[in-house]
Amino acid sequence: MKATATRLLEHARSDAGLRAFRYMATSAFGVVSTQILLFLFLHVFHWKPVISNFTAVVIVALPAFLLNKYWVWGKRGRAHMRREVIPFWAFTVAGWVLSTLAVVLVVRMTKTDAEPDGNKIAVQLANIAGFGVLWVLKYLFLDKIMFGPAHHTPYDEDVERAEAGLPPVDGDDLGVAG
Repeated sequence: MKATATRLLEHARSDAGLRAFRYMATSAFGVVSTQILLFLFLHVFHWKPVISNFTAVVIVALPAFLLNKYWVWGKRGRAHMRREVIPFWAFTVAGWVLSTLAVVLVVRMTKTDAEPDGNKIAVQLANIAGFGVLWVLKYLFLDKIMFGPAHHTPYDEDVERAEAGLPPVDGDDLGVAG
């Protein structure tokens, strides 16, 4: 199958293409936000690289989760711990571990008497590299397993109620009195 301009444009306008675009935009938000925080922690507050990396990753993780869930995949309702929160955090922790290993390696390779914590710009690039390794795998996982179009439809409220031993809510009852 040839990737013609027409086919690429058709894909870009499809649900999958729009979802991929929103994922890329959410990822760009995450990278830019993390890099701003890393810059602040490393260059302004003069924190150690590993602490800076950890703090930036943790701060950006919640908005990244919310953007992925609600904007990229258009899901609604409360987050389901086992099917959404834990897998998302597993990827976040894996990215943090990879980026921290890259940060430690870069610090060891670039530290001097003048820069005992290594080259701070190289530390920021190491953070990007660590998360970049998982980026495509994370998209495939989120799209095919966690939030994809066939996942949790209608959303998890009935599933969560069933797991708690409660009856499903009538579709017309929005919980509003009156």
